[in-house]
Amino acid sequence: MSAKLSGGASAKPCRFGLQSLATLIILLLALAGLLALQSQVLVFDFGDSGPDARFFPRLILALLVLATGLRLWLRRSSVEDAPGPVVHWGRVLLIGLLIAGAVLAMDALGFLLCAAAVGVLLAWVLGERRVLLGVLLPLVVAVLVTFGARYALNIPLP
Repeated sequence: MSAKLSGGASAKPCRFGLQSLATLIILLLALAGLLALQSQVLVFDFGDSGPDARFFPRLILALLVLATGLRLWLRRSSVEDAPGPVVHWGRVLLIGLLIAGAVLAMDALGFLLCAAAVGVLLAWVLGERRVLLGVLLPLVVAVLVTFGARYALNIPLP
């Protein structure tokens, strides 16, 4: 039994669906980040032989490119769910706007406040209602990242 589309053609299983679309977007953004890293992150060389301010972002972005590229390659022939209707993409749009707003407000409000607020709001938007995971975990992670970047890695944050 085959399903018919509105044009009369038989429906084929979707080989490139929502999962691959999200992976491809992450791959392209990570590649763009790698390309922009050289011009966006200033490094002042004071004769230190250790890693500079570009080392860890470069490492993370390279691992992200490798992981997403491998995922696309290894799952290239598997059947996936097709992207859902436009109505269900409201949550995705809300999350994107929330992150964009936090990035824009980061200079005025600071990294710690923006990261904590985005973490708590993302947990709520994604359906987490437990206080421990929805509020405390994003706050702890934001504090650890902020102080780790500032004092352990000497990365200046807004």
